[in-house]
Amino acid sequence: MGDPDNAFIPTLETWNNSIYAGIGNYVDGARIYRSTDGDVWTKVNADGFNHGNLLSAIMDFHPFGGQLYATTLDDRIPSLQTAEIWRSLDGITWTQSGNPGLGHAHNTGFFEMTEFGGQLYVGSYNTTDGAEIYRTADGVNWNLVLDSALGFGDPNNISIWGMYSYDGFVWAGTQNANGAQVWRSADGADWNIYRDYAPLDPNITGINHFFVFNNILHWFGMDANEGASVTRRPNDILTETFIGFTGDPNDIWYSFNTVVAGGLLYGGTRNVVSGGALWYTANGINLTQIGLDGFGNVDNFAIYALTFKDYLYIGLSTNNGLKGMEIWRRLIVNDFGITNKTLPSGKQGESYSTQLESAGGTKPYSYRLVKGDLPQGMELPPTGELKGTPQKSGDFQLVVEVQDSFKKVSRAQRVFTLKIVAGVSTGMGGITILPKTGADLFN
Repeated sequence: MGDPDNAFIPTLETWNNSIYAGIGNYVDGARIYRSTDGDVWTKVNADGFNHGNLLSAIMDFHPFGGQLYATTLDDRIPSLQTAEIWRSLDGITWTQSGNPGLGHAHNTGFFEMTEFGGQLYVGSYNTTDGAEIYRTADGVNWNLVLDSALGFGDPNNISIWGMYSYDGFVWAGTQNANGAQVWRSADGADWNIYRDYAPLDPNITGINHFFVFNNILHWFGMDANEGASVTRRPNDILTETFIGFTGDPNDIWYSFNTVVAGGLLYGGTRNVVSGGALWYTANGINLTQIGLDGFGNVDNFAIYALTFKDYLYIGLSTNNGLKGMEIWRRLIVNDFGITNKTLPSGKQGESYSTQLESAGGTKPYSYRLVKGDLPQGMELPPTGELKGTPQKSGDFQLVVEVQDSFKKVSRAQRVFTLKIVAGVSTGMGGITILPKTGADLFN
Protein backbone atom coordinates (compact mmCIF):
# COMPACT_ATOMS: atom_id res chain seq x y z
CA MET A 1 0.00 0.00 0.00
CA GLY A 2 3.05 2.27 -0.36
CA ASP A 3 4.05 2.00 3.31
CA PRO A 4 6.43 -0.81 4.32
CA ASP A 5 5.23 -0.45 7.93
CA ASN A 6 1.95 -2.04 6.80
CA ALA A 7 3.34 -5.41 7.83
CA PHE A 8 0.50 -7.91 7.95
CA ILE A 9 -3.04 -8.32 6.66
CA PRO A 10 -5.38 -10.44 8.83
CA THR A 11 -8.61 -9.94 6.85
CA LEU A 12 -10.14 -9.07 3.48
CA GLU A 13 -13.85 -8.48 2.85
CA THR A 14 -16.03 -7.76 -0.18
CA TRP A 15 -18.98 -5.51 0.68
CA ASN A 16 -21.22 -3.18 -1.34
CA ASN A 17 -19.14 -3.61 -4.52
CA SER A 18 -15.87 -2.68 -2.81
CA ILE A 19 -12.99 -4.64 -1.29
CA TYR A 20 -11.77 -3.86 2.23
CA ALA A 21 -8.33 -4.75 3.58
CA GLY A 22 -7.67 -4.87 7.34
CA ILE A 23 -4.02 -4.08 8.01
CA GLY A 24 -1.63 -4.58 10.93
CA ASN A 25 0.93 -1.84 11.46
CA TYR A 26 3.15 -1.71 14.57
CA VAL A 27 4.42 1.80 13.82
CA ASP A 28 1.31 3.80 12.90
CA GLY A 29 -1.54 1.54 14.02
CA ALA A 30 -4.36 -0.48 12.50
CA ARG A 31 -5.55 0.64 9.07
CA ILE A 32 -8.45 -0.04 6.72
CA TYR A 33 -7.97 0.32 2.99
CA ARG A 34 -10.81 0.33 0.43
CA SER A 35 -10.83 -0.31 -3.31
CA THR A 36 -13.59 -0.45 -5.92
CA ASP A 37 -11.42 -2.02 -8.64
CA GLY A 38 -8.66 -3.87 -6.79
CA ASP A 39 -6.01 -1.53 -8.26
CA VAL A 40 -6.42 1.80 -6.45
CA TRP A 41 -6.61 1.59 -2.65
CA THR A 42 -7.51 4.40 -0.24
CA LYS A 43 -7.07 4.47 3.54
CA VAL A 44 -10.47 5.16 5.13
CA ASN A 45 -9.79 5.28 8.89
CA ALA A 46 -7.62 7.19 11.32
CA ASP A 47 -4.48 5.25 12.25
CA GLY A 48 -5.40 2.85 15.05
CA PHE A 49 -8.76 4.66 15.22
CA ASN A 50 -6.95 7.56 16.90
CA HIS A 51 -4.92 5.27 19.18
CA GLY A 52 -1.95 4.99 16.80
CA ASN A 53 0.08 1.81 17.22
CA LEU A 54 -1.61 1.04 20.56
CA LEU A 55 -4.28 -0.64 18.39
CA SER A 56 -2.08 -2.39 15.89
CA ALA A 57 -4.38 -4.54 13.73
CA ILE A 58 -7.81 -4.96 12.12
CA MET A 59 -8.80 -8.57 12.73
CA ASP A 60 -12.20 -9.11 11.06
CA PHE A 61 -14.92 -7.48 8.98
CA HIS A 62 -18.58 -8.48 9.09
CA PRO A 63 -21.70 -6.95 7.48
CA PHE A 64 -24.65 -6.55 9.87
CA GLY A 65 -27.80 -4.43 9.71
CA GLY A 66 -26.67 -2.61 6.57
CA GLN A 67 -23.30 -1.60 8.03
CA LEU A 68 -19.79 -3.02 7.89
CA TYR A 69 -18.21 -3.82 11.27
CA ALA A 70 -14.47 -4.04 12.01
CA THR A 71 -12.73 -5.53 15.06
CA THR A 72 -9.36 -4.37 16.40
CA LEU A 73 -6.45 -5.85 18.36
CA ASP A 74 -3.50 -4.64 20.41
CA ASP A 75 -1.01 -7.18 19.04
CA ARG A 76 1.90 -6.06 21.20
CA ILE A 77 3.32 -8.25 23.97
CA PRO A 78 2.09 -7.56 26.53
CA SER A 79 -1.19 -6.14 25.23
CA LEU A 80 -2.28 -3.07 27.18
CA GLN A 81 -4.68 -1.04 25.02
CA THR A 82 -8.40 -1.74 25.36
CA ALA A 83 -9.73 -2.86 21.98
CA GLU A 84 -12.69 -1.35 20.13
CA ILE A 85 -15.26 -2.24 17.45
CA TRP A 86 -16.11 0.23 14.70
CA ARG A 87 -18.77 0.32 11.98
CA SER A 88 -19.60 2.21 8.79
CA LEU A 89 -22.66 2.81 6.61
CA ASP A 90 -20.63 3.70 3.53
CA GLY A 91 -17.25 2.07 4.18
CA ILE A 92 -15.62 5.50 4.45
CA THR A 93 -16.90 7.20 7.61
CA TRP A 94 -16.51 5.08 10.76
CA THR A 95 -18.16 5.36 14.19
CA GLN A 96 -17.46 3.36 17.31
CA SER A 97 -19.83 0.51 18.15
CA GLY A 98 -20.30 0.08 21.89
CA ASN A 99 -17.87 1.16 24.60
CA PRO A 100 -14.11 0.48 24.63
CA GLY A 101 -13.57 -3.19 25.42
CA LEU A 102 -17.37 -3.51 25.34
CA GLY A 103 -17.23 -2.57 29.01
CA HIS A 104 -14.20 -4.68 30.04
CA ALA A 105 -10.89 -2.81 30.20
CA HIS A 106 -8.85 -6.03 29.87
CA ASN A 107 -10.38 -6.93 26.49
CA THR A 108 -7.38 -5.99 24.34
CA GLY A 109 -8.68 -7.60 21.16
CA PHE A 110 -11.78 -8.77 19.33
CA PHE A 111 -11.63 -11.46 16.67
CA GLU A 112 -14.10 -13.19 14.38
CA MET A 113 -17.74 -12.04 14.30
CA THR A 114 -20.87 -13.95 13.29
CA GLU A 115 -24.61 -13.29 13.06
CA PHE A 116 -27.06 -15.58 14.84
CA GLY A 117 -30.72 -15.16 15.71
CA GLY A 118 -30.77 -11.55 14.53
CA GLN A 119 -27.80 -10.52 16.69
CA LEU A 120 -24.12 -9.95 16.01
CA TYR A 121 -21.68 -11.97 18.16
CA VAL A 122 -18.00 -11.41 18.80
CA GLY A 123 -15.37 -13.01 21.02
CA SER A 124 -12.69 -11.13 22.94
CA TYR A 125 -8.98 -11.52 23.68
CA ASN A 126 -8.26 -11.19 27.41
CA THR A 127 -5.09 -12.60 28.95
CA THR A 128 -5.97 -11.28 32.42
CA ASP A 129 -9.42 -12.67 33.19
CA GLY A 130 -10.23 -14.97 30.26
CA ALA A 131 -12.01 -14.24 26.99
CA GLU A 132 -15.76 -13.62 26.73
CA ILE A 133 -18.53 -13.45 24.12
CA TYR A 134 -20.64 -10.35 23.53
CA ARG A 135 -23.70 -9.76 21.35
CA THR A 136 -25.78 -6.87 20.04
CA ALA A 137 -29.11 -6.48 18.24
CA ASP A 138 -28.66 -2.83 17.28
CA GLY A 139 -24.90 -2.35 16.95
CA VAL A 140 -24.90 0.15 19.83
CA ASN A 141 -25.75 -1.80 22.98
CA TRP A 142 -23.58 -4.86 23.55
CA ASN A 143 -24.31 -7.43 26.25
CA LEU A 144 -22.03 -10.00 27.83
CA VAL A 145 -23.12 -13.59 27.25
CA LEU A 146 -23.01 -14.69 30.87
CA ASP A 147 -22.23 -18.36 30.15
CA SER A 148 -18.98 -17.27 28.50
CA ALA A 149 -17.79 -15.06 31.36
CA LEU A 150 -14.13 -15.39 32.40
CA GLY A 151 -13.22 -17.75 29.58
CA PHE A 152 -16.22 -20.05 30.06
CA GLY A 153 -15.03 -20.33 33.65
CA ASP A 154 -11.43 -21.06 32.63
CA PRO A 155 -9.17 -17.98 32.49
CA ASN A 156 -6.70 -20.02 30.40
CA ASN A 157 -9.18 -19.55 27.54
CA ILE A 158 -7.50 -16.27 26.67
CA SER A 159 -9.34 -15.69 23.39
CA ILE A 160 -12.55 -16.59 21.59
CA TRP A 161 -10.75 -16.77 18.28
CA GLY A 162 -13.25 -18.28 15.83
CA MET A 163 -17.05 -17.86 15.70
CA TYR A 164 -19.60 -19.21 13.21
CA SER A 165 -23.32 -19.90 12.79
CA TYR A 166 -24.40 -23.24 11.32
CA ASP A 167 -26.92 -26.04 11.73
CA GLY A 168 -29.04 -24.18 14.28
CA PHE A 169 -26.08 -23.41 16.55
CA VAL A 170 -23.63 -20.59 17.09
CA TRP A 171 -20.11 -22.00 17.47
CA ALA A 172 -17.06 -20.62 19.27
CA GLY A 173 -13.43 -21.75 19.42
CA THR A 174 -10.96 -20.81 22.14
CA GLN A 175 -7.23 -20.33 22.48
CA ASN A 176 -5.86 -22.20 25.49
CA ALA A 177 -2.27 -23.27 26.20
CA ASN A 178 -3.61 -26.45 27.85
CA GLY A 179 -5.71 -27.40 24.82
CA ALA A 180 -8.27 -25.47 22.80
CA GLN A 181 -12.02 -25.94 23.16
CA VAL A 182 -15.04 -25.80 20.84
CA TRP A 183 -18.30 -24.53 22.35
CA ARG A 184 -21.79 -24.17 20.87
CA SER A 185 -25.21 -22.80 21.76
CA ALA A 186 -28.71 -23.28 20.32
CA ASP A 187 -29.99 -19.94 21.63
CA GLY A 188 -26.84 -17.86 22.05
CA ALA A 189 -27.25 -17.75 25.84
CA ASP A 190 -26.74 -21.31 27.12
CA TRP A 191 -23.42 -22.78 25.99
CA ASN A 192 -22.05 -26.33 26.13
CA ILE A 193 -18.58 -27.62 25.40
CA TYR A 194 -18.57 -29.68 22.21
CA ARG A 195 -14.93 -30.70 21.92
CA ASP A 196 -12.16 -30.34 24.50
CA TYR A 197 -8.67 -30.83 23.09
CA ALA A 198 -6.97 -30.88 26.50
CA PRO A 199 -7.45 -34.66 26.91
CA LEU A 200 -7.59 -35.40 23.16
CA ASP A 201 -4.62 -33.47 21.79
CA PRO A 202 -3.30 -30.63 24.00
CA ASN A 203 -0.93 -29.55 21.21
CA ILE A 204 -3.97 -28.00 19.48
CA THR A 205 -3.99 -24.73 21.40
CA GLY A 206 -6.27 -22.55 19.27
CA ILE A 207 -9.38 -22.79 17.05
CA ASN A 208 -8.99 -19.81 14.76
CA HIS A 209 -11.62 -20.26 12.02
CA PHE A 210 -14.86 -22.13 11.22
CA PHE A 211 -16.33 -22.67 7.76
CA VAL A 212 -18.78 -24.90 5.90
CA PHE A 213 -17.79 -26.68 2.70
CA ASN A 214 -19.77 -29.42 0.93
CA ASN A 215 -22.39 -29.11 3.71
CA ILE A 216 -19.85 -30.11 6.39
CA LEU A 217 -18.67 -27.91 9.23
CA HIS A 218 -14.88 -27.56 9.48
CA TRP A 219 -12.58 -25.77 11.86
CA PHE A 220 -8.88 -24.98 11.89
CA GLY A 221 -6.70 -25.89 14.86
CA MET A 222 -3.37 -24.24 15.66
CA ASP A 223 -0.58 -26.71 16.48
CA ALA A 224 3.00 -25.46 16.85
CA ASN A 225 4.39 -29.00 17.27
CA GLU A 226 2.85 -31.26 14.62
CA GLY A 227 1.38 -28.76 12.20
CA ALA A 228 -2.07 -27.22 11.98
CA SER A 229 -5.15 -29.43 11.91
CA VAL A 230 -8.49 -29.44 10.13
CA THR A 231 -11.46 -31.08 11.84
CA ARG A 232 -14.44 -32.14 9.71
CA ARG A 233 -17.81 -32.64 11.40
CA PRO A 234 -20.08 -34.68 9.10
CA ASN A 235 -22.58 -35.08 11.95
CA ASP A 236 -22.79 -35.06 15.73
CA ILE A 237 -21.62 -38.67 16.01
CA LEU A 238 -18.51 -38.75 13.84
CA THR A 239 -15.66 -36.25 13.72
CA GLU A 240 -12.46 -36.70 11.78
CA THR A 241 -9.28 -34.85 12.59
CA PHE A 242 -6.42 -34.41 10.12
CA ILE A 243 -3.15 -33.45 11.79
CA GLY A 244 -0.49 -31.65 9.74
CA PHE A 245 -3.01 -31.41 6.91
CA THR A 246 -0.49 -30.02 4.40
CA GLY A 247 2.23 -32.48 5.41
CA ASP A 248 4.52 -29.70 6.72
CA PRO A 249 4.78 -29.42 10.53
CA ASN A 250 5.96 -25.81 10.10
CA ASP A 251 2.46 -24.89 8.86
CA ILE A 252 1.36 -24.17 12.41
CA TRP A 253 -1.97 -22.54 11.60
CA TYR A 254 -4.30 -21.78 8.72
CA SER A 255 -5.84 -18.56 7.44
CA PHE A 256 -8.45 -16.48 9.27
CA ASN A 257 -10.50 -16.36 6.05
CA THR A 258 -11.44 -19.03 3.52
CA VAL A 259 -13.15 -18.56 0.16
CA VAL A 260 -15.20 -20.76 -2.15
CA ALA A 261 -14.85 -19.83 -5.83
CA GLY A 262 -15.34 -21.93 -8.94
CA GLY A 263 -16.51 -24.82 -6.76
CA LEU A 264 -13.18 -24.97 -4.91
CA LEU A 265 -12.27 -24.01 -1.35
CA TYR A 266 -9.20 -21.78 -0.96
CA GLY A 267 -7.18 -21.19 2.19
CA GLY A 268 -3.69 -20.22 3.30
CA THR A 269 -1.05 -21.26 5.82
CA ARG A 270 1.37 -19.59 8.23
CA ASN A 271 4.95 -20.85 7.98
CA VAL A 272 7.91 -18.79 9.23
CA VAL A 273 10.45 -21.30 7.85
CA SER A 274 9.59 -21.50 4.15
CA GLY A 275 6.81 -18.92 3.82
CA GLY A 276 3.03 -19.08 3.77
CA ALA A 277 1.30 -20.97 0.98
CA LEU A 278 -2.02 -20.92 -0.87
CA TRP A 279 -4.01 -24.17 -1.12
CA TYR A 280 -7.25 -25.36 -2.64
CA THR A 281 -9.44 -28.44 -2.26
CA ALA A 282 -12.41 -29.85 -4.16
CA ASN A 283 -13.48 -32.34 -1.47
CA GLY A 284 -12.29 -30.86 1.83
CA ILE A 285 -9.72 -33.64 2.26
CA ASN A 286 -7.05 -33.49 -0.46
CA LEU A 287 -5.09 -30.25 -0.88
CA THR A 288 -3.25 -28.82 -3.89
CA GLN A 289 -0.79 -25.95 -3.54
CA ILE A 290 -0.90 -22.96 -5.92
CA GLY A 291 2.35 -21.09 -6.53
CA LEU A 292 5.53 -21.14 -4.48
CA ASP A 293 5.94 -20.92 -0.72
CA GLY A 294 5.75 -17.26 0.20
CA PHE A 295 5.07 -16.60 -3.49
CA GLY A 296 8.82 -16.70 -3.98
CA ASN A 297 9.85 -14.81 -0.82
CA VAL A 298 10.33 -16.49 2.54
CA ASP A 299 9.54 -13.21 4.31
CA ASN A 300 5.92 -13.64 3.20
CA PHE A 301 5.32 -15.88 6.17
CA ALA A 302 1.50 -16.10 6.18
CA ILE A 303 -1.60 -15.95 4.02
CA TYR A 304 -4.28 -15.03 6.53
CA ALA A 305 -6.78 -13.11 4.38
CA LEU A 306 -8.80 -14.07 1.31
CA THR A 307 -11.86 -12.70 -0.50
CA PHE A 308 -13.50 -12.96 -3.92
CA LYS A 309 -14.69 -10.21 -6.28
CA ASP A 310 -14.26 -11.30 -9.91
CA TYR A 311 -10.75 -12.27 -8.84
CA LEU A 312 -9.55 -14.33 -5.90
CA TYR A 313 -7.70 -11.85 -3.67
CA ILE A 314 -5.18 -12.98 -1.06
CA GLY A 315 -3.13 -11.01 1.46
CA LEU A 316 0.47 -11.95 2.20
CA SER A 317 1.83 -10.91 5.59
CA THR A 318 5.53 -10.31 6.04
CA ASN A 319 8.13 -10.86 8.76
CA ASN A 320 10.35 -8.16 7.29
CA GLY A 321 9.32 -4.63 8.23
CA LEU A 322 11.32 -3.21 5.30
CA LYS A 323 9.15 -5.01 2.79
CA GLY A 324 5.49 -4.66 3.80
CA MET A 325 2.44 -6.82 3.20
CA GLU A 326 1.17 -7.53 -0.32
CA ILE A 327 -2.16 -8.30 -2.01
CA TRP A 328 -2.19 -10.70 -4.94
CA ARG A 329 -5.08 -11.70 -7.17
CA ARG A 330 -5.97 -14.34 -9.72
CA LEU A 331 -8.89 -14.39 -12.16
CA ILE A 332 -11.26 -17.27 -11.36
CA VAL A 333 -14.49 -18.18 -13.10
CA ASN A 334 -17.04 -18.56 -10.32
CA ASP A 335 -19.80 -20.97 -11.34
CA PHE A 336 -22.06 -20.03 -8.43
CA GLY A 337 -25.54 -18.90 -9.47
CA ILE A 338 -29.23 -19.63 -10.08
CA THR A 339 -29.64 -22.49 -12.54
CA ASN A 340 -33.27 -21.82 -13.55
CA LYS A 341 -33.25 -20.24 -17.00
CA THR A 342 -36.94 -19.24 -17.06
CA LEU A 343 -40.01 -19.28 -14.82
CA PRO A 344 -43.15 -21.24 -15.79
CA SER A 345 -46.20 -19.13 -16.62
CA GLY A 346 -49.07 -18.87 -14.15
CA LYS A 347 -52.78 -18.10 -14.31
CA GLN A 348 -54.56 -15.31 -12.55
CA GLY A 349 -56.51 -16.68 -9.60
CA GLU A 350 -54.85 -20.13 -9.63
CA SER A 351 -52.30 -21.43 -7.15
CA TYR A 352 -48.71 -21.13 -8.40
CA SER A 353 -45.50 -22.71 -7.13
CA THR A 354 -42.03 -23.19 -8.56
CA GLN A 355 -38.69 -23.80 -6.85
CA LEU A 356 -35.57 -21.82 -7.66
CA GLU A 357 -32.40 -23.89 -7.82
CA SER A 358 -28.72 -22.95 -7.62
CA ALA A 359 -25.31 -24.55 -8.05
CA GLY A 360 -21.86 -23.85 -6.66
CA GLY A 361 -21.10 -22.04 -3.42
CA THR A 362 -22.09 -23.45 -0.05
CA LYS A 363 -25.57 -24.69 0.79
CA PRO A 364 -28.06 -23.75 2.13
CA TYR A 365 -28.92 -20.94 -0.29
CA SER A 366 -31.00 -17.84 0.47
CA TYR A 367 -33.06 -15.98 -2.15
CA ARG A 368 -34.54 -12.50 -2.31
CA LEU A 369 -36.18 -10.19 -4.83
CA VAL A 370 -33.87 -7.22 -5.39
CA LYS A 371 -35.74 -5.48 -8.21
CA GLY A 372 -39.27 -5.57 -9.62
CA ASP A 373 -42.62 -6.40 -8.04
CA LEU A 374 -44.43 -9.70 -7.74
CA PRO A 375 -48.14 -9.74 -8.56
CA GLN A 376 -50.39 -9.31 -5.53
CA GLY A 377 -50.91 -12.63 -3.78
CA MET A 378 -47.42 -14.02 -4.49
CA GLU A 379 -44.22 -14.16 -2.42
CA LEU A 380 -40.59 -15.25 -2.66
CA PRO A 381 -39.36 -16.46 0.77
CA PRO A 382 -35.64 -17.08 1.40
CA THR A 383 -36.13 -20.79 0.61
CA GLY A 384 -36.59 -19.87 -3.06
CA GLU A 385 -40.10 -21.30 -3.52
CA LEU A 386 -41.94 -18.70 -5.63
CA LYS A 387 -45.55 -19.25 -4.66
CA GLY A 388 -49.01 -17.85 -4.11
CA THR A 389 -52.21 -17.08 -6.01
CA PRO A 390 -51.64 -14.14 -8.36
CA GLN A 391 -54.46 -11.59 -8.38
CA LYS A 392 -53.15 -9.64 -11.36
CA SER A 393 -52.15 -10.59 -14.91
CA GLY A 394 -49.26 -9.34 -17.00
CA ASP A 395 -45.54 -9.76 -17.53
CA PHE A 396 -43.53 -9.06 -14.35
CA GLN A 397 -39.82 -8.25 -14.66
CA LEU A 398 -37.92 -9.62 -11.66
CA VAL A 399 -34.30 -9.59 -10.54
CA VAL A 400 -33.65 -12.39 -8.04
CA GLU A 401 -30.50 -12.69 -5.96
CA VAL A 402 -29.16 -15.83 -4.34
CA GLN A 403 -26.49 -15.93 -1.66
CA ASP A 404 -24.77 -18.93 -0.17
CA SER A 405 -24.06 -19.66 3.49
CA PHE A 406 -20.27 -19.38 3.41
CA LYS A 407 -18.82 -16.81 5.80
CA LYS A 408 -17.43 -14.88 2.83
CA VAL A 409 -20.83 -14.88 1.16
CA SER A 410 -21.10 -15.35 -2.62
CA ARG A 411 -23.98 -13.58 -4.36
CA ALA A 412 -25.39 -13.99 -7.87
CA GLN A 413 -28.40 -12.50 -9.68
CA ARG A 414 -30.63 -13.58 -12.55
CA VAL A 415 -33.29 -11.65 -14.46
CA PHE A 416 -36.65 -13.36 -15.00
CA THR A 417 -39.95 -12.53 -16.68
CA LEU A 418 -42.92 -14.02 -14.83
CA LYS A 419 -45.94 -14.26 -17.15
CA ILE A 420 -49.37 -14.43 -15.52
CA VAL A 421 -52.23 -15.17 -17.96
CA ALA A 422 -55.39 -13.14 -17.37
CA GLY A 423 -58.73 -14.31 -15.97
CA VAL A 424 -62.13 -12.71 -15.37
CA SER A 425 -63.46 -11.79 -11.94
CA THR A 426 -66.70 -13.58 -10.95
CA GLY A 427 -67.66 -10.68 -8.71
CA MET A 428 -67.79 -13.13 -5.78
CA GLY A 429 -64.12 -12.91 -4.87
CA GLY A 430 -63.12 -15.71 -7.24
CA ILE A 431 -61.58 -15.76 -10.70
CA THR A 432 -62.88 -17.46 -13.85
CA ILE A 433 -60.04 -18.54 -16.11
CA LEU A 434 -60.47 -17.87 -19.82
CA PRO A 435 -59.62 -20.34 -22.58
CA LYS A 436 -56.02 -20.92 -23.58
CA THR A 437 -55.97 -17.77 -25.69
CA GLY A 438 -55.66 -15.87 -22.42
CA ALA A 439 -57.66 -12.94 -23.83
CA ASP A 440 -58.48 -10.25 -21.31
CA LEU A 441 -62.10 -9.09 -21.81
CA PHE A 442 -61.39 -5.81 -20.06
CA ASN A 443 -58.54 -4.67 -22.38
